[in-house]
Amino acid sequence: MNRRIRLRIGALGGGGLMALASCADTAARVDVDSPIIEFVEEAPGELVAVDRLPQTVLAGLRLSEIDADSWRGALGVFSGPVPGPDDLTPPMLGTYEVEADRLVFRGRFPLVRGLQHGVRLDLEVLGRLSGRDAGSGIVTHEFTPPETEPGPATRVTAVYPTSRRVPMNLLKLYIHLSAPMRFGEAYANIRLVDENGDVVPDAYLEMPQELWDPERTRLTLFFDPGRIKREVGPNLQLGLPLQAGRSFRVVIDPGWRDARGQPLAEGFEKVLTVVEPDRTMPRAEDWQVEAPGVRSVAPVQLAFNEPMDHALAERMLVVLDANGAPVLGTVQVGGEERSWSFTPERPWQAGRYVIDVHPDIEDLAGNNLAHLFDVARGEDVRVETEDARARIPFVVGS
Repeated sequence: MNRRIRLRIGALGGGGLMALASCADTAARVDVDSPIIEFVEEAPGELVAVDRLPQTVLAGLRLSEIDADSWRGALGVFSGPVPGPDDLTPPMLGTYEVEADRLVFRGRFPLVRGLQHGVRLDLEVLGRLSGRDAGSGIVTHEFTPPETEPGPATRVTAVYPTSRRVPMNLLKLYIHLSAPMRFGEAYANIRLVDENGDVVPDAYLEMPQELWDPERTRLTLFFDPGRIKREVGPNLQLGLPLQAGRSFRVVIDPGWRDARGQPLAEGFEKVLTVVEPDRTMPRAEDWQVEAPGVRSVAPVQLAFNEPMDHALAERMLVVLDANGAPVLGTVQVGGEERSWSFTPERPWQAGRYVIDVHPDIEDLAGNNLAHLFDVARGEDVRVETEDARARIPFVVGS
């Protein structure tokens, strides 16, 4: 049986809709001419549905070829409250369909239980997509998916780079957690502390929207690029956040709350031993490849000559066969991000292969195959993107 939950009906334009928030099987009282937005749990999965749209609009949507960006412009679902007019928060990714007498959105990833979500329906945009008159104004709606049984307390599972030794111009950290976290609380709960116990001011770039992965379990934390790049204002005024020859600690407070509103099980600290800055572009020709045996499922392995960006190394190296087709398999980045391996889904066949390296792959200082991140005036070195692309060959079998 479907479990239908009408948590709140949004306001239309300036007039507003009168609604009664209620639980399962209780009808909400609304203007019969106004769309109803609701969160619905059904087997299997969950969705956001828009009911009471004109049948002519639904028919027009069924007949139209609509791309993802256009759909999101008409019906945006957000992890958090509905953004204001100057807020550029992107809607969640997912699929849109007309099912029976309603428009349905299904997220690419499950919604976070216990976290408020927002929905914005633009009737004028919907009308343009359908080629029919859908009315005018904006319908907004906010809801909180009910929590399931409480699970274990959330923990910090890793902070990348995993090496303690980092260059003075380290660009970013990745903080991994065991469960989804709340928006808007990260910067208040993470600080950089020097060996004297003093907090380094303005060490991180605090962005209006924190940089989370879709599951909200990995935060990307940038050191302030203005302090890293030479000869720009923050660098001249404050210097780099990290200083060679010194030690620092990344301190994560236990009071940081997860999506359920619960604090972390415990705090976390990572020690950084800072060495000289890295102002050299990575060179794929300096990496060493080790080929697997024929008819085996052993991984092909790649040894870097320096630590690389963990998240980019996971997705910017692809194994291609002799026909240029991607080989299916799984990737693993090794200890201290100094190696990479690829294990195929099926045994290797004899032949020639290449590891295709995207030029945007970075080292810890943000340098990639096409250009340096930290450059002085007049020293910029850039390579055309396609010229910077690297292909590392290897042969399976003799």
